[in-house]
Amino acid sequence: MEPHMPVIHNRKTLATAVLLASSISAGTSYAQQLEEVIVTAQKRTESLQDIPIAISAYDADNIESMGLFNAQDLGAASPSLQMPIYPTGGNNLALFIRGIGNADSVVLTKDPTVGVYYDGVYAARSTGLLADLSDLERIEVLRGPQGTLYGRNTTAGAINFINSKPTGELGFKQLLGVGDYGSWRSVSHLNLDDMGGFKAKFTAAFSERDGWVDNDGANAMPGLDYTDFYLRETEGYRIALRYDGIESLVVDYSYDYSDMNTAPGYHQYGGPTGGLDAAFNPITDSFRSRLEETRSPTGGQPTAYYLPETETEVEGHNLTVEWALSDSMTLKSITGYREFDDDASQNFTQSFGSAGSLEVWNVTEHEQFSQELQLLGSYDNIQYVAGLYYFEEEGTQTEQQYLDRATVDQFGIIALDLTNFPPTPCSDGSGIGPAVPICSDFTFFYPLYLGEYAVDIENESWAAFGQATWNATERLDLTLGLRYTDDQRDAERTNDGLLWNSFGPGVSDSDLDETDYSVIADYRWTDDISTYAKVTTGFRSGGSSRNGLDFNQAFDKETVTSYELGWKSELFDQSLRLNGAIFYMEIDDIILDYLPDPVNNPQFVEVFNSGEAEISGLELDITWALGDNVMLGAGYAYLDSDINDAIFPDGSDRSDTTELVWAPEHAYTLMADWDIPTSYGNYRLHADYAWQDDQLALANTNFGEVVVEGYGLLNVRVSLSEVQMLGGDFQFALWAKNATDTDDESYAIGATSFTYLAPRMYGAEVIFEY
Repeated sequence: MEPHMPVIHNRKTLATAVLLASSISAGTSYAQQLEEVIVTAQKRTESLQDIPIAISAYDADNIESMGLFNAQDLGAASPSLQMPIYPTGGNNLALFIRGIGNADSVVLTKDPTVGVYYDGVYAARSTGLLADLSDLERIEVLRGPQGTLYGRNTTAGAINFINSKPTGELGFKQLLGVGDYGSWRSVSHLNLDDMGGFKAKFTAAFSERDGWVDNDGANAMPGLDYTDFYLRETEGYRIALRYDGIESLVVDYSYDYSDMNTAPGYHQYGGPTGGLDAAFNPITDSFRSRLEETRSPTGGQPTAYYLPETETEVEGHNLTVEWALSDSMTLKSITGYREFDDDASQNFTQSFGSAGSLEVWNVTEHEQFSQELQLLGSYDNIQYVAGLYYFEEEGTQTEQQYLDRATVDQFGIIALDLTNFPPTPCSDGSGIGPAVPICSDFTFFYPLYLGEYAVDIENESWAAFGQATWNATERLDLTLGLRYTDDQRDAERTNDGLLWNSFGPGVSDSDLDETDYSVIADYRWTDDISTYAKVTTGFRSGGSSRNGLDFNQAFDKETVTSYELGWKSELFDQSLRLNGAIFYMEIDDIILDYLPDPVNNPQFVEVFNSGEAEISGLELDITWALGDNVMLGAGYAYLDSDINDAIFPDGSDRSDTTELVWAPEHAYTLMADWDIPTSYGNYRLHADYAWQDDQLALANTNFGEVVVEGYGLLNVRVSLSEVQMLGGDFQFALWAKNATDTDDESYAIGATSFTYLAPRMYGAEVIFEY
């Protein structure tokens, strides 16, 4: 949805809000024209209304009013975009647009379908996306395949994060915020004066929030880590430098660094009672509403679960050089280097019932380099962009798994062993060590070590691309784009050699090439109304099943062809913006996840190519300026999908039951801003409501569908800005997220393991600028 407006709603309050807005503007003509929205989705600066792309854009004012603290907040604001947090970590998001995505987003051997770009630099992995959005000029969400201009792994779309550039004028801006759950936030910006064409900007962001699920119980032992679930501590820095002292040349360099200490989501047991857990204890309690303290399903008492903090460091360099060769031609170079280290821990807290409490520890090291050259220009009635692109990445990912609070004797009988908590040597002094906790009598001591395995990847890709738009007539534009990609991949899995380690060694590789295209016809019926028809393609690279039983069994690329009819319009003297798109997509060799046993063995995930998927849908974006001071907005997305010829690894045809995950049939957002000018400042009342239909968190299992039921979230913010005091410009604000304290599931694994939406949170902010 497009910016500048945000509203309230569940269905009953929708009518109320519309009537309220109408009454506010009663007797008022459509006096306020909507501001032009500038984007760079096609590699050049253009108006959002002039490009044949389904796109949502949010500027700095929207980001502030809507409280988009991190990328996950963006997902709630965009009905076509879903961003569930990966269950084993606190800093990784799975991205889905139009029902296409990658649920295994933390895995290095499986690529995403949504391209994430920081100032034009592609980020291959979504780890670190939950860092603070602290210095943004704009966010662009491009929907549908972007294979020509953006390349591989953008079959669902792309998200562009565009940071603010140095102004060249001395200035300072500070945000200070506090809230419940011990939260606080500080963001500082410093711009320096232009010094002979050199400009500089420095940003520092810090935030902290206590975990809202207390991890404590009588079983807690001194010296062990029991981090509260959902804890967040972040710090980040950014340096932006610009040199424009030579005519026709602009050089931008930026460096960003983020350090995050977090805890993952709390997976609570919500399965049936009456059975037995792994230690033959009766399962007496099932928790099917949000808990704010950890509890055991065997007795229901508060229970502490071993959980170290997750530590994530992300940094990146960006060098962009623009050289205007002439008035109609520009050469642009974008050089990027990014890396991250992620040390992630998760404890599933007995949420799998009879399988015990699974502990997972992931350590990931990743680095990437990219170089892109673009030639942008125009000749007569043709505008074009041509380019070359090179990308390489290397990564290592190690995972260890433990089964919590259980011992296994030589007969394979599982029995509870609280006496060995924390881990201690065997009673007779034997034991091979912590990595192989086995005693001379073949008894394993707590915790049961299930093994370690590691995956190493090396990927390399290069591409050549071009796109040209011909102004065939005064009103008709025709566009053709082509991209050729060569993609090479190598991966290896090793393990610690234990007999009970199910993840055996293996190697896989691929060497493929692909040609993508786009064909677009864009017709302007009037200066304010246009329609476009387009056919575009894209592909996602293949890979290997990191958590599959046979790592040597690679999967191939997945390709998408999209047919789209869209329109852009501004009505009532440009006070109402109504954009939309109808689309149909065909996915060939669709990449699917398969969990043979998500209840007892949730660690096994097979990834494979299957048949064809068909996705059709409708999207609407509405922005309406009612009078001079009221902005309303709405976004709606409808999805319908089918998967044909879904042949699974076990040989079964599951076309009738196989479905896409994180693809709600209906989703919408409603937003409103009401500005009330006064002699001492400007009041703004802001509200936004986002609702999404039932969706599958897991599919394609032997245990049926795993559904997250539909829910809606209401956020509100009240601010007083433009207050002149102490020589500066001040803003004061109060905000609340999930203002109605909605208590619904947010993630599910199998039939027993669930996470829930965060409770209502509120806070206050002061922003001052000099």
